[in-house]
Amino acid sequence: MNPVVARELKERMRGLRAFLAIGAFLALLTLTVWAVFKNNDSQNVYSFNLERQTRLGRDVFEWLLAVMMILLLFLVPALTAGTISGERERQTLATLQLTMLRPRAIIWGKVQAAVVYLLLMIVAALPLFAVAYQLGGVSLMQALRGVAVLLVMGVLIATMVASISAFAKRVQTATLMAYGFTALLSLGSIIAFAVAGIVDSSQGTDDRNPPAALLIPNPVVFVADATSGQNVAIGNSPLRLIRQQVVRAYNSNDGWGARSAKLDKLIRDGNVVAPGGQIFPNGGFGFVAADNQRRGFPAWALSLGSMAALAAALFTLACRRLRTPAETER
Repeated sequence: MNPVVARELKERMRGLRAFLAIGAFLALLTLTVWAVFKNNDSQNVYSFNLERQTRLGRDVFEWLLAVMMILLLFLVPALTAGTISGERERQTLATLQLTMLRPRAIIWGKVQAAVVYLLLMIVAALPLFAVAYQLGGVSLMQALRGVAVLLVMGVLIATMVASISAFAKRVQTATLMAYGFTALLSLGSIIAFAVAGIVDSSQGTDDRNPPAALLIPNPVVFVADATSGQNVAIGNSPLRLIRQQVVRAYNSNDGWGARSAKLDKLIRDGNVVAPGGQIFPNGGFGFVAADNQRRGFPAWALSLGSMAALAAALFTLACRRLRTPAETER
């Protein structure tokens, strides 16, 4: 075992804070399941059938994924923000750099320790996923895929944040940088797409639409799209709205880019353009595209590739930063 991993795990699990965090994590997820059940009961007081039960199971699954994703986006930076900067602040980083461990082993050991703790939290939440599976509407493979997607997202964000921590001199600075980076990664592309849409709508009959690719480099889009099937209109959670927005943006353009002038001219002339590309002349209803079916290359694969490339770039830069001890670390 990487000695950095062994030391980090011993230090993290010896205190009471780790178990309190897991308890609070499970309490919030349990409260989520209870709220979904209460909302379902209030809407269907005198009816019960198999369709309602399977729909409830899917809603529980979707809300568990959404809440776990939000919690992980808060917890992962807290777990990894001070990994390298904390060693630098305690003046123990130079000792690690002088050992036989390579810089990538030091950083990856810090990431592994955070991922192991993250895996423990996800495993502790599996009984709640079993509730959704028992209700129906979610297959075993879908449940396992949802857990795997959350774990992959956690690994990528932990790698990015730990790499950023290598450039900070103090834990407070690293924490601010970590949460700022996570917020930018999660909300930046959505804000950019919304701003591009506002600019586009203010220009009247222009020949372009906001590029759908703006929504891709985002962990929220990755989780939302990777945990659905071909039909994105399933479930009743924020993830459904995100999936439909991604599909709508794709259908409103030539794939993941911006809408071409040729397609825009067809729409302005009153033609109806089906999602498959078929043109119905003079339909009089403008652009028609189904928001329930995914088309083209999956958004989750593009999102995974972009985040993996970013994590690899930051990891490489962090390894270069830790290659030799600095003359002054404070």
